[in-house]
Amino acid sequence: MPEIVKTDDVLGGDPRIEGHRIGVYHVYQRYVEGDDTPEEIATSYDISVAEVHAALAYAFSHPEEMRTIETRNQSMYEEHAPNRLVPDETT
Repeated sequence: MPEIVKTDDVLGGDPRIEGHRIGVYHVYQRYVEGDDTPEEIATSYDISVAEVHAALAYAFSHPEEMRTIETRNQSMYEEHAPNRLVPDETT
């Protein structure tokens, strides 16, 4: 049975699928916001469908933790947005 683990030095301690650097939040986000099926997520990350389901079960059992991760990620994105390099638009 796939396990969800937290390790301080991997993904900043966020929950992840054991044996992988694939965060629960990444799987959850693709499922909820990307409308990907568990099978599509499994294929793209080269993990089992059971591992995807374990990540989703964890995410849906810990909604506050998912919101905290989302808020932190959004804050980091906004903080670093002015420093991002983007190509000039050409018409």
